[in-house]
Amino acid sequence: MNAAWLLRSRTLWGALGFSAIASTGILLLTPDGLPAHRKREAEVRAYKEDLLQKAKRNRELAEEVRRLSAKDPELFEALARRQGFARPGETVYSFRERR
Repeated sequence: MNAAWLLRSRTLWGALGFSAIASTGILLLTPDGLPAHRKREAEVRAYKEDLLQKAKRNRELAEEVRRLSAKDPELFEALARRQGFARPGETVYSFRERR
């Protein structure tokens, strides 16, 4: 039995072909196969997007903390106005949304 004989063997090629078809079927049809892999990839993409948004928000908050520690007067005024405060002599108008 030599290598040339093995390469010409129909039984060997048939077994390899059957194995390839069976492996492909298992990969495509089992619950832990390709569908689950694609679902996990989608989850990873969603987690990465969420992580990028959180990193951006963290940078914004870090910048705000830096400005607060530097006692930035513009930032203090913006924060006070968000809470409804006004300067002496200013009139604050508030509008309700129509329903």
